[in-house]
Amino acid sequence: MEQKFFSLPVLFLLTLTLAACGRPPAAPPAAPVQQAQATSGPAAATQPTTAPQAVFTPASALTQNSLPDTFDLLTLPGTYQFTEGPAVDANGNVYFSDINAGTIYRWTPDGSVSIFLAGLNKPNGLMFAASGDLVACEGGNGRLISINPQGQITVLVDQYNGIRFNEPNDLWIDAQGGIYFSDPAYQSAVVQDGEHVYYLSPDRSQVTRVISDLTRPNGLVGSPDGKTLYVADHGAGQTFAYSINSDGSLTDKRLFVASGSDGMELDTAGNLYLTTPKSLKIYTASGELLREIPTLENPTNLAFGGADGRTLFITARTAVYTAQMTAGSATAFTLTSPDLPADGRLPVEYTCDGASSTLALSWSGAPPETVGYAVTMHHVAPDNAIHWYWEVYNLPASVTSLAKNFTGLGALGTNSVNDRNEYAPPCSKGPGDKEYIYTVYALSTQPQFSVPATQIDRATLLEAIQNITLASAELHVVYARP
Repeated sequence: MEQKFFSLPVLFLLTLTLAACGRPPAAPPAAPVQQAQATSGPAAATQPTTAPQAVFTPASALTQNSLPDTFDLLTLPGTYQFTEGPAVDANGNVYFSDINAGTIYRWTPDGSVSIFLAGLNKPNGLMFAASGDLVACEGGNGRLISINPQGQITVLVDQYNGIRFNEPNDLWIDAQGGIYFSDPAYQSAVVQDGEHVYYLSPDRSQVTRVISDLTRPNGLVGSPDGKTLYVADHGAGQTFAYSINSDGSLTDKRLFVASGSDGMELDTAGNLYLTTPKSLKIYTASGELLREIPTLENPTNLAFGGADGRTLFITARTAVYTAQMTAGSATAFTLTSPDLPADGRLPVEYTCDGASSTLALSWSGAPPETVGYAVTMHHVAPDNAIHWYWEVYNLPASVTSLAKNFTGLGALGTNSVNDRNEYAPPCSKGPGDKEYIYTVYALSTQPQFSVPATQIDRATLLEAIQNITLASAELHVVYARP
């Protein structure tokens, strides 16, 4: 499809009549919180065209006063039936569902769109887990599934109290790996005793009903610090905020705005983006309407993606819009090394063939609300296995560089070479160049772990910082063993 361009004034003049979802029957009385065992097991695998990468979902590095003055929306190429649930992988690629086509698509920063996975039953909300697996609400089968890098589908949960779910719709994964998901019923009869919100425990052993008094819950998202969950009651036209407790339960329900939403997203300034009929509404953290962006169709969900995390993707039924969110006051977050040659080749001193020194690093341009940093170094093998060599966390915001062979700063995680809490120098065997990736993460708070320091590997660290990462920057180096 030829790419289309719509300016904001034109969008105000254009209209498109769409059938609205009918209101649900009256909500049943609030049920007490219950727990049930989650069921899981493998399903038939479907090979994806490209495997998802280890998770990092960049958010828009915007402040309340640096939103663009105008939003010019572009449409992605392709023909779609009902787009939903965008999610962003470690490289800024955006995955989105076409519910009625049973397909998940993948957009890459070069502008191309391709089929990632087909043959699903009404896929909806998506989000990447720290492991790199793509978690999806498969509404048609009433279940939550996980798709690994090899394309194998695993059922995470498909019933509550022995009864299948209605139509899992949207989800959010917390720093511990627990999953909140909404379960309305739009295209089929209500199967459960109502339309509720659930929490799947990080170990996937229990599913708990955490909200049972909404008419038709839909979009939801958690704050970067993991303390607040926003949930839209699409059926009642309201959006609520809840306090998140350490066990995943929710308390302190409060009305955020008297507006419902389909999907939603937060930026790093705490602004909440709601998808409403024919428009996208942006509210400040205090609930003040900051901006309204008209769209040709009813928007369904949104996410920040692209190489720098500043392209806003809006799924809107038969189209997907993008809007560039770059503001003049924003600063790029960059990672460099004073010891790295211009050709990007890692000097032998920093490998197992030399002195096994750690590379000096320096970063700048972190978001102003940064509280601390974490640094990792990894390599992706030809078989797509990830090997990690260095993890540093609990670095304070005042630290913006690491000297060669530094000591006394932060804490060290384990490496995959000897499973020790130390730096493991690159020592990859075989001919040809090997690429190693250093990544610095700007965090809104320091990570919390439920395991001892001797068990904090790369996956554990990424999971802990998944929802507290404000921005990240990478440095790619190459080394070929003699």
